[in-house]
Amino acid sequence: MKNNRRYEAFFWVILIPFFFGSCGSTDDKKEIKAKTPVIHLDIQRLDRAIANCQNEKQIDSTLQKHPEVLHAYFSVGTNRSTELAKNFFALFQNPALRKFYEQSQQHAFFGGQALENELQAAFQEIKNEFPQAKIPKIRTVFTGFGAVGNFKTQHLVVSDSLIIIGLDYFMGKKGMYLPQNVYDYQLRRLEPRALVGQILLLYAGYFNKHEAENATMLSDMIWYGKSYAFAKKMVPTLADSLLFGYTQTELAESDMFQQEIWEHFIDQSLLYKQDEFIKAKYLGERPKTIEIGPACPGSIGRWLGWKIIDAYQINHPKESLAEVMAKPDANQLFQASGYRGKAKE
Repeated sequence: MKNNRRYEAFFWVILIPFFFGSCGSTDDKKEIKAKTPVIHLDIQRLDRAIANCQNEKQIDSTLQKHPEVLHAYFSVGTNRSTELAKNFFALFQNPALRKFYEQSQQHAFFGGQALENELQAAFQEIKNEFPQAKIPKIRTVFTGFGAVGNFKTQHLVVSDSLIIIGLDYFMGKKGMYLPQNVYDYQLRRLEPRALVGQILLLYAGYFNKHEAENATMLSDMIWYGKSYAFAKKMVPTLADSLLFGYTQTELAESDMFQQEIWEHFIDQSLLYKQDEFIKAKYLGERPKTIEIGPACPGSIGRWLGWKIIDAYQINHPKESLAEVMAKPDANQLFQASGYRGKAKE
């Protein structure tokens, strides 16, 4: 099941931006934040419920109770739950796939309550920063990369009301099997500890105000940059290597040579390019950005967008994350950031 063919569909699903506004004085915001109630995140481990079923009928009954998962994850209605249940039962009777599932329940992966606790903490922070935010339901599934017959499966479904996680896709390099069509450089974002960060990068789209008609490189860079800032705020302990998918060496060298990276963007007049082919070279899924150099990691424009937003937040410490996310004008954010390729002092 292991191979290195590309699987671009995994990463950076573009969500329709949804904006929760913010207003009032800083003191007002502090008071609102202080009064934010503790959320009770609705997380159900459907992977465990199905794995513990003793027969097809029990699995079918479990699936019938979750029509939202049938529709959003498997793209079917309840009329096909019996067929899906039959395939699920066969999956968990398969010794190799059952062993793969049992590996997912180890503490190094998704055993215990570590995932639930991390999601609870992240969405509590979201509620603190964005009091009007709608907190989604979360469901987990395990299909052995679609070993449940002719049913569509995927790594993540993310909306403002429902998140569905395909845990088998986030087993990382130590998983017994790897998802097909994934390159090694993409696997860093599929490590178990990377999961919550990858969810937040997608969920950020509901707060990331964006001028959709502004199709410049800079506009897209800033959009990614704000998404990274959002994820880092909600899970501050998450390693950058898991968020960006860069190795420690790539992170260190990107930081060390960011002036040269920036100068390439300026010399090539890239910031206001609108050509999708050119933008894909700097923002798309690639192992390296060879236009800059053989060691420059892929998607460097996303990383550079984060550096711009990071500089903006340093220069505007009184602005909340909600205020930054609500600013749609990428050029205004760039100009106010003062970023010109300089590393943080």
